[in-house]
Amino acid sequence: MTEPTRPDGPNAQPGDDATRPIPADSTTPVPQYTYPVPSGSQHVPVASDQAGALGAPGVALADDPSAPARGGRKRTGLMVGALATVLALGGAGVFAAQTLSGSGAQPSDVLPGDAYAYLRVDIDPSAGQKIAAVRFLGKRDAVKNTLGSDDPRKKLWEMASKDAGNDCLKKFTYDKDVEPWLGDRVGAAVRPGGTSDTPNVAIAIQVKDETLAKDTLTKLFACDSSSKTDVRTKDGYAIVTPGGTGDATLAAVDKGPLSQNANFTGDMGALGEQGIVSAWFDMATGLKELPKLSGGDTPVDTAALASAKGRFAAAVRFDADYVELAGVVRGGDATKAVKGDGSELANLPANTMAALHVSGADQMLDGAWPQLKKQIDSLAGAGGQGDAISTIEQQLDVKLPDDLKVLLGRSFTIALPDQDLTGDSLTVGAKVVSSNAKRADEIIGRLVQMSGAGSDVLTHKVEGDKVYVATTPDYADDLKSGGKLGDSDAFKLAVGDVTSSNSALFVDLDKLEKVYLGQVKGNDKTFLESLRAVGANASTTGNGEGTFTLRLLGN
Repeated sequence: MTEPTRPDGPNAQPGDDATRPIPADSTTPVPQYTYPVPSGSQHVPVASDQAGALGAPGVALADDPSAPARGGRKRTGLMVGALATVLALGGAGVFAAQTLSGSGAQPSDVLPGDAYAYLRVDIDPSAGQKIAAVRFLGKRDAVKNTLGSDDPRKKLWEMASKDAGNDCLKKFTYDKDVEPWLGDRVGAAVRPGGTSDTPNVAIAIQVKDETLAKDTLTKLFACDSSSKTDVRTKDGYAIVTPGGTGDATLAAVDKGPLSQNANFTGDMGALGEQGIVSAWFDMATGLKELPKLSGGDTPVDTAALASAKGRFAAAVRFDADYVELAGVVRGGDATKAVKGDGSELANLPANTMAALHVSGADQMLDGAWPQLKKQIDSLAGAGGQGDAISTIEQQLDVKLPDDLKVLLGRSFTIALPDQDLTGDSLTVGAKVVSSNAKRADEIIGRLVQMSGAGSDVLTHKVEGDKVYVATTPDYADDLKSGGKLGDSDAFKLAVGDVTSSNSALFVDLDKLEKVYLGQVKGNDKTFLESLRAVGANASTTGNGEGTFTLRLLGN
């Protein structure tokens, strides 16, 4: 069958690929959904300017950023948070009511361009995301049966109003007072100049009727007489801010919305498909501002904050086989990028249950050592231990940081084979690719000796530029022999391409589930059985830039 392509949407973002194919076949029925979707299990993330929608149950907006650390405004924050969360939780029923291509203004179009932090949720995502979500969630019977066909937003509103502890709030009903004006998207922005008592935040809630929304929200916030909240409307959104800041917020938007901030649009374009939830954070400004929101109660390294650079953008999005958190880091410290290589992870034995890999740690240590040494000396000084580095060097007969670089190696990989973790013994091993494997082996032997453990507890051996360490001789031999973990479908889907990975993680839940399945029953057990693996992957893509993914893979 010919694979249709996604039409170029009206809100296409930088980096979108309007001709990316959406696979289709007719072999697998898709139950309970009223719009036609192609079946199958191929990958379908399609780049879009949509910052993702929440068609997934169990994914909720984070804690309301406008809620201060203390004081009466907490209750107001709870009400705002309830409204935001109502938008954030969507499911099968919501998707069924949506068309295949989300459109319209995004929250970033009505929030100030000087924001340093942004979070958005959208229950009207791109066509590719809706299709992928249906395919992924359709295989999770426990989730599907729990949601049923009703709009979960209504249920959530009823729960929030019931548990709010405010009789005034209980007078409002979803069908009569909320549903008529409530839209599909919500976004929150945090701006400079906030304090713990008066955070400079704005929450944009998409509405179908600005007048009705403003009237209802004003009445809702009036239920909390201990604090004031402003409600303004603009371009199909209700903008909620702390009292006295509404007009100033709109004025800031008029000067330039976040969607016109060059850093923001560039980062989101690099991120690509923004899935069901997306976030953005400018570390250069944000790390200086966040301590002010805590009221100065948290000790911070002001020098480190002053030198902070870079931004990150992230999204929660669906594929037919997994849900992932994906992100990009840009504009960071322009130190020389360290090239990664995850081949040692892919070459582990096929029976690997879990593994963690780090590549380039020896080179990373060169840039990190001055700050790391400073922190070690500071902690040692606070404990009255004097020069901690010299003490370590004398006790272990090592030279820092040189020997630490040798020990970390060009890469190190820690792995567990398939086993019964409920037993008395644990089989675990590691392999280090080092610039001086013999020296690394000597240091490991010294550490084992100092710990009081014998060779019957930990085996270590050298082969070329590699050091193998394991709790059993047999597993050390298995690590040495290697295998084809990277050829498995679970690994490929959960972790992806590791040829340039600086760090990567793989956990085979099908092998691990025997540890925890006996402790759960019913829908919980069914849901856990439907999960296949967890994978993470991070790579540097240039000086001060990188990418990362964290995936939950389903069976």
